[in-house]
Amino acid sequence: MNDTKNILLAWISSISSVFAAIEARTWITIVSAVVLPIIFFTVGKTVDVYLQIYFRKREVNANVTRVNTEKEQIYTDKSTKNRF
Repeated sequence: MNDTKNILLAWISSISSVFAAIEARTWITIVSAVVLPIIFFTVGKTVDVYLQIYFRKREVNANVTRVNTEKEQIYTDKSTKNRF
């Protein structure tokens, strides 16, 4: 639902450029007024998804490292107790 809302906001914000392009009566301005908001939305959404994936992997790796460090600490504590 958020994606639909965002793409509609992108189109609505470009209405003035569409009207200006229609008044200019050139195809390139009309096409750019319609296509550019879609391209900007797509690029922005792609960056957003990649950042979410990156931060989620980073969080998981940090948790795994913390657990491994705690296990190593427990192992070294047990091994030093057995030595003495």
